[in-house]
Amino acid sequence: MTNNLEHSFWPRALGAPLVLLTDFDFTISLVDVGDLICGTLAPYPADVLARYARGEAGSQDLWLASFAHVDRDEAVALADRVDIDPGFRDLVAWAEREGIPLAVVSDGFTLYIEHILGREGLGHLPVFANRYVERGRLEWPNGNPACPLCGCCKAAVARRLKASGSRVIYFGDGSSDVYGASFADWVFAKSTLARFLEQNRSPYFPFTGFADALDVLRQNLDRFRDGTMQPRSTLRPHPRCRF
Repeated sequence: MTNNLEHSFWPRALGAPLVLLTDFDFTISLVDVGDLICGTLAPYPADVLARYARGEAGSQDLWLASFAHVDRDEAVALADRVDIDPGFRDLVAWAEREGIPLAVVSDGFTLYIEHILGREGLGHLPVFANRYVERGRLEWPNGNPACPLCGCCKAAVARRLKASGSRVIYFGDGSSDVYGASFADWVFAKSTLARFLEQNRSPYFPFTGFADALDVLRQNLDRFRDGTMQPRSTLRPHPRCRF
């Protein structure tokens, strides 16, 4: 199932001149909340973690081995200790003034994402993520039936936007972001995603926080909208993506 905010995103975003997609963990939030919860309440089993590192298991395997076993209230209490990048509120307000659709795309869980965003007055944002139903039960409402690699297929969201004629700006940091970023026109990246882009010789905007990113967007909005802004990403769809 998907929520109403997620459904409402598509009519506004499909075919829009410019759309913003942003990861949550360690991009909006100042720490990786999913890892914090799992590391504290249900550490990843070593064998599953090793298979994941070798590319033999996907994030669904990790989450089923760990996040599926956490207590809801304890997880939310941990999440409530986490702050967000203070510049993110300004980015959201600017995008809304400019009429630019924005959505959160995460391979984490709405359980903590929606709690934190709601606490920060940002509960109106559409969120594409995985769903914790109850202990022992997880759902993948944004999964890709052709590919069990990720719980939430970020690539599918970006790909659908691109197919509609929209230009996509992507913000991210982690391993699941390499898939979503592969369908973006411009990428603001740090950490694992930045290293991946460097290894693939694809240009990107170094990303340390939303305040700096917003300066770039404000100063160059017309060029982002008409597609002339440089440097554009040269990434091709990731070879592990299947549709």
